[in-house]
Formats: sequence, C-alpha cells, structure tokens
Amino acid sequence: MNKTLLLNRFLEMEREYVRLFSEVTEGEGAISYADAKLPEMYCHNFTLYHSEQGLVDWICNELSKAKTKTRGFLQVETPYFISNELIDCLPFKPQITRFDLMYIETKRFGERKGNPATIIRSAEDRSVLEDGIKVDIAANEQGMGLDFAKRRIGRKTDIYNDVNKQMNLFVCYLNEKPIGNIEYMTSKGIVKLEDFDILNEYQRQGYGTAVLQYLLRKAFHENIELAYLVADSEDTAKDMYKKNGFIKIGEKTQLLFLL
Repeated sequence: MNKTLLLNRFLEMEREYVRLFSEVTEGEGAISYADAKLPEMYCHNFTLYHSEQGLVDWICNELSKAKTKTRGFLQVETPYFISNELIDCLPFKPQITRFDLMYIETKRFGERKGNPATIIRSAEDRSVLEDGIKVDIAANEQGMGLDFAKRRIGRKTDIYNDVNKQMNLFVCYLNEKPIGNIEYMTSKGIVKLEDFDILNEYQRQGYGTAVLQYLLRKAFHENIELAYLVADSEDTAKDMYKKNGFIKIGEKTQLLFLL
C-alpha cells in the first residue's frame, strides 16, 4: 500500500467534506472555502494553502486585505507540518493547531471490544437525530458557547437531512440515554469518521471503542477497506485511537489569525 497515494486520497476526502458546507474558489496554490450560512465558523471559512513555498508572503498579503479585516479572522490550513521557524516570520503569532491523519483497515474491526452496554443508532430516524443534536450541543457548549453550538449543529443538520447526502450521523446510547455522536462519510472506498464526541462523564469507559468498532464493522460489511479520522495532535483522544489500531499517516496544520 503506497502511503503517499493513500494520504493524498484522505486529503482529497477532507476537501470533499468541506465542500458539503462551503463554496469553493480555486486560486494559484490555494483553495478558499466560504460557508454563507455560517460565515463565522472557522473550519468552513478558510484557505487551504498547498505549497510549502511562499506561505509567509501569501499570509501577509491576505492579512492586509480589507475583506479579511472586515471578516475579523483568517484561517489557513496546510497539508503539512509548519515549523516554528516559519511561524516566527509571520507578522504576529496565530493560534496554532496541529492535526494527525490516522487510518485503519476496516477488517481489523474485531480486534478490540468496547463496552457491551453501548447501543449505536443511525440518525436517519428523526428521534435519533434530535438526540444527536442534544448531545452535540452538550459536548460543545462549554468550548464554543451555547448560541454558536446550536447554530453549528443546525448547519450540520442541513447536510444530515439532505436526501442526496454523503454523510450520516450515528448516536451512542447507554440505557436509552444519548451519550455521544459521530459522523460517518463514505466516498470511493473510504470512510471518514468526523466530529466524534462522548460526553465527559462517560469517557474512558469503553463507549468510544464500542462506537469505533461498530462503524468499522459496518464499513467492512459494505466492502469499504479503509477508515480514517483527524485527531488533534495534543488531544488525549489520539491515544484512544492508537489503542484501537489507528495509525498515523500524515499531518496538517491550522493557523488562525484573529484580527
């Protein structure tokens, strides 16, 4: 398995995912995304800069533009690690988040067992979707505020409800209580697992493992060979993914300039 080609497939799927929400403008060496329905959501309104050359000059030019100042932020993503030396050359230091792309062969779904009390349901059922919305708000309101958490999941629900959707939401239950959710997107023989949350009080009890194994089994029986996800390189969730057999294959970096 050629890992460079495989990584490129995952990166293309990352772009596919964003296109579910955002309009795309392609420029020389960069692709810009804009979500008119939620323009303040950084991960729907950013620029993907491909090249490892010219990044500092490009950022300086973007920061000087009136439209960037009016928007109040500039988020830039690169499909590679950005060194601290390069960041030191920027006009001011952005918020930096580094991510690991991690993958697994779905045939390994049976290697670990999660909590047997876990129940996972598809949000194609309206009541399950409503439970998933509640869980998502509960998981994110502390970090992003209640109002934005509601608008964010509302925007995602537009896609969940699309009859031509490429993406499904699954909700995790314990004794009929929703305790987590995760997105499941398929394309060209790959599953992307995204926006995975287990409520804090239920973490480290095997529920996350149960969800992952359920979805890997589902993908395997749908003849999908590979699954991947993107993990914050500083987040403890990455350790759980490693324990479940996910392997790091690449990196990406996000720079957020708040103006």
